[in-house]
This record gives sequence, structure tokens and C-alpha cells, in this order.
Amino acid sequence: MALQRLFVKNYLLVKSLEVEFQQGLNVITGETGAGKSLIIGTLNIALGEKIDWDLLGEEEAEITLVFNVGEKEKKTLEKISLQTDDELIIRRVLNPSSRKSKIYINMAPVTQSFLKEITESIADLHGQHQHQKLLNKESHIDFLDGFARLTKEREKMRKLYEELMATQQRLKEMMKKEEEAREKEEFYKFKLEELEKANLKEGEESELEERINILSNIEKLQSLVTAAIFDIYESDDSAYEKIYRTIQNLQDLSKIDSHLREPLENLSELPDKLDEIWRNLVEYKNNLTLNPEELEELRNRLAFLKNLKNKYRKTIEELIKEKETLREELAMIENYENEISTLKSQIEDLKVKADEQASLLTKERTKAKPVLEKLIKEELSELAMEKSEFVVEISEAPELGPSGKDLVEFFISTNPGEPPRPLYKIASGGELSRIMLAIKRVLAEVDDVPTLVFDEADTGIGGKVAEKVGRKMKDISRKRQVIVITHLPQIAVFADRHFVVEKYTKSGKTYINIRELSEEEKIKEIARMLSGEKITSESLKYAEQFLRTSRGENAGKS
Repeated sequence: MALQRLFVKNYLLVKSLEVEFQQGLNVITGETGAGKSLIIGTLNIALGEKIDWDLLGEEEAEITLVFNVGEKEKKTLEKISLQTDDELIIRRVLNPSSRKSKIYINMAPVTQSFLKEITESIADLHGQHQHQKLLNKESHIDFLDGFARLTKEREKMRKLYEELMATQQRLKEMMKKEEEAREKEEFYKFKLEELEKANLKEGEESELEERINILSNIEKLQSLVTAAIFDIYESDDSAYEKIYRTIQNLQDLSKIDSHLREPLENLSELPDKLDEIWRNLVEYKNNLTLNPEELEELRNRLAFLKNLKNKYRKTIEELIKEKETLREELAMIENYENEISTLKSQIEDLKVKADEQASLLTKERTKAKPVLEKLIKEELSELAMEKSEFVVEISEAPELGPSGKDLVEFFISTNPGEPPRPLYKIASGGELSRIMLAIKRVLAEVDDVPTLVFDEADTGIGGKVAEKVGRKMKDISRKRQVIVITHLPQIAVFADRHFVVEKYTKSGKTYINIRELSEEEKIKEIARMLSGEKITSESLKYAEQFLRTSRGENAGKS
């Protein structure tokens, strides 16, 4: 992954500017006051830093960065729900009148905090700006562990910690449930006992209501059923007698007209049916007996069911189902104690394993600490900071965490007699950039930020030290993209791509632009940096020789 393009419109002295960067070492030079740091300023804003609105004019400004994205970066971005193809386009539109900016990533609007979350893992700016991953002390433990090759052990620690946290959370939830359940246990038992004693049955209410209705109207039933029995069979003019006479008449008539045989056959079935109906009614009447005690008992049962329904505001069917639920709840309460005991045992086991893993990490970090300190001090010595002291401080964290039980922070002292201080308290931009350069050089295999930007890395140095700084930047650029602003030819000669920032005037206004130099222009720019405004034949010759030497070519070539 690397920064491919920077596009700026209407920002300070920039009317319209577009520059294409590539992998390797990209160097930006220009005369003093030409606006080199303004380029870094636009990168800084595009990466999510605050805007100094007082510096802007009235026109709306726009800054766009385009990064190419590999498969590894795509997977990383997907983890934070950002889908992308082969390009990651960051666009920030600045509105001076409202003092607000709009931010877009691949055309989708995002917040400033989300932008910073994305960009802190893809670009570091070192120098006068503060967009630096290494200034975040929370990341120091990651650098130390990476240097000590503890990636697998850290992953094991993280899994143990997450499992411990998850198990503790389950225990907390289980104990809360048990507490709540214990508070309700007596009520559950009382309710279950009441429902079991109630001996509830589905459909019982309708059966009770029907039986009560019968017993309440028994005299009416007896009277009317007796009348029905009399009318069907026992009276002189009963239904049975009338049907019997009709059958006899039709029998005589069917001999005259055969069409009457079918009605006769149908009518002949009725006496048997009437006989069956009569017997059923007689049996029904004999069973009709008024039982005041039964009636009272049924009414009391129905009233009991209605009161139970009102009490719990549920139907009989729902209460029957709740009875089973209550049994399950009470059984679960009894089981809580076993589950809690099991979880507590698991937690103790995980604590032992996590503590052992954390102790292993502490041991390995302690072993790696002096080695890392020595290597970085050696790098600083080659960068004109030989009197600096670099310290990796390992202290015990207040509590166990996903990285173990250590706190790691980098400290540095740049002057003899001064106590080491945290990196973020280093005041000089040049010092800070050289410290970062030294750390980046040692941790080149560990730090995965793909684009590094250095501003003021050459402050206070020159000669052979500056050449060493250039070589170190070149070394770093073999594995990631480096963009550096410099006024030193000893650094510029190592560029894979060399850009120059220039001022120009249009319609009475001054603007800046940036362009890539050809090989011939690169020689002239190095010569200018060597001799000043007046470029001589000697400075041109020395610049060409200087470039060849930096590339490992024969310095004697003409």
C-alpha cells in the first residue's frame, strides 16, 4: 500500500496542484520559503488533523489523497467495515465561511474520528506535525513485542484474556440471574403449589357453565321433556299414532298408484326412529334429578377458576402452561449453584494460565529491552545524537490485559544530565524526526505503517551525518514508501523520485506548485542546494558526481 496521488485545490498558496508519488524514496526540495511544508500541511489535514481556519481564504478548498490497496490492506480495512477495491480515496472539503469540513472515503461521508482511525495505520508524519503512531505510548508494547518476535505468544495471551473476560461475564450474569431467581423462588413455589392444587383442565370452564345451566333449569327441562314424551307416544293423538295411520292409508293407496310406494317406504322408517327418540327422552327424564349440593359445588368451582384467572390475569390454558414453566424455573434455580461452581473453577484455571502466559511475556520483554535500547542508541549515534539515551521502561499494569500485565513506554534524553522523558515531550521537530528515523530503522520489520513522511529530519545536521540520514531513509524505503522534505543535498541524492516546490505569479497573486524533476533537472537542483542561488559549472559537476556516488556508480565517469 502506498500514497499514489495528492490533489490540492484552493488551499493557501495552492490554486491547483497534483502530484504522483511512488514506492521508494520520494524527496521534496525547494528554495527557502517556497512552500515545502505547505505540502506536508495538506497531507496532515487530509489524514484527519485539525484545521487552522484563520489561515484560509474565502474559497472552498479541497484536498484528496489516493492510496493503492493490496489484498492485505483490504482485509485490514474490512475489519472496520470499510469495503474498497484497488484504491482508497480520502477527500476532505474545507468550507471557510462555515468553518466546517466534509470528509469522504471512497465517496462515502465519514467522521473525523473515523478518518483518523483509518489513517493512523496507513501513514505516519514525522516532524512539525503530530500524526505519529510512535507518539502513542499504547503502541510501544506492540513495537517491543514485534522486535522480540512475540506475535504468537501475544495472540495466545489475547485469547486467554478474552476467554477469561467472557467467562467472568457469564459468571456475573449467572449470579445475577440466581439472585433474581432466589428472590422469586418462594413465590414460584407458592404459585406452583396453588396451580397444582387447582387441578386445572383444558375446557373445564365451558363444561362447568353447561352443567350449571342444566341444573339451574331442571324443572323446566323435566316439564318440557315429559310433554315431549307424551306427545310422541302416550297421548291418544300422539305422533306415533298419526304416523301409523298415515302408513296404513298409503299402503292402500300404493296399490292403486305405484308412485306412492317411495313415500311409503320413507315414512315406514319413522316409527322405529320415534321409538328410539322416545326411549332416549325417557332415559334422559329419569336421570334428571335436582341436586342442590352439586349445583353449589359447581358454582363454587367456576367462581374459583374465575378468581384464579383474575389473580394472575391469564386464561386457564395459559396457567396450565405456566405450571410447566414454573417447574422448569425451580429446577434451574437448583442448578444455578452447580453452574456457578463450574464457572468459578473455570475462571481460576484461566487466571492461572493467563498469569503464566503474562509472566512469560514479561520475561521475554525484559530480555529484549536492553537489546532494543542498544540498537536504537547506535542508530542515534550515527544521526549526530551520540549523547542521547534511549530507555524502554517496563512497568506492571494495574490489572491483567490482552497484552499481559506490563506497561511499556519509550523514553529518551537528548542532552547529557537530562532525565529520559516520554517521546511525545520531545520539543524539537528535527530531533523527533531523527529519533523516529532511528526507531523505524531498527523496527523496520515490525512496524507495518506503509507510508512514512519526514519533515525537518535534517534540522541541525550536515556533512557525513546528513549522508547517513539519507542512507537510512533509503534503507527504510526499500520496504515501504518514504516521503521526505529536505534542504540537504546529502539526503536528496538518494531519491528514487525527486520533486521541487516552486512559487509562481499569476494575475498579481503568488501561488506554489510541485513537479517531478528529470535527471538533468535533478542535477541542477542538487547543484543549487550545494552552492546556493548561483549554479556554477563546478557545482554541476560535483552534483553529478554526488548523485553517482549515492547510487554506487563509478564516480570517475564523465
